[in-house]
Amino acid sequence: MGAVCRLTVLAMSLAVLCAALPGGTLGQILQRLASNPASPAQYSANVQVRMHMRGFPWITKTVSGSEVYKHPGFYHFVFRDAPKALDQLSGLEEDLADPSGWLQRYNVSLLVPPAPGIEPVLRLSPKAPKLVKTLDITVNMAKAHIDKAVWSRFDGGTITMTQKYGTVAAREVVSEQDAAVRIPSMSADVTATYSNFALDSGGTH
Repeated sequence: MGAVCRLTVLAMSLAVLCAALPGGTLGQILQRLASNPASPAQYSANVQVRMHMRGFPWITKTVSGSEVYKHPGFYHFVFRDAPKALDQLSGLEEDLADPSGWLQRYNVSLLVPPAPGIEPVLRLSPKAPKLVKTLDITVNMAKAHIDKAVWSRFDGGTITMTQKYGTVAAREVVSEQDAAVRIPSMSADVTATYSNFALDSGGTH
């Protein structure tokens, strides 16, 4: 496909996306997230996860593994000797992936509107019944990325995650995630650190 054809397809895709988004401030936030030019198309990285249990069995364990990501929302993790408790965190990345598809999976509303010095917060309520009741997402509008996410569950549990970013080959990638897991079956603090990125362009860091 030639360069002109690729540009035409891209323009048509953006037009369809913009037409599907709601108007006003909410639509502007979703469009900003979905069209972040600094997001990589795909990458692989090493992952190190440190889990500290705040209750019985009172353990702290660090495991290593790898991640593969492909736009818009495919994640694949492989860990060695991972504790069973990590299963509680499965699916969190997929919840945050592909903002252009959120309207299909969630009822999306503006919980906190943007203001000087205040980042907007979106509330996502799953359309299909699931354990997660709401997902509140804090958006950095200047960087067009997600700074914080809070999952509230029907069992009374919550998972709060913040993200830090780094730049690799002119692309913005998540370099660290810190999560406070407070659910009936587990109370833990989890930190995931990402390194040795290999982007689709072949650049590494």
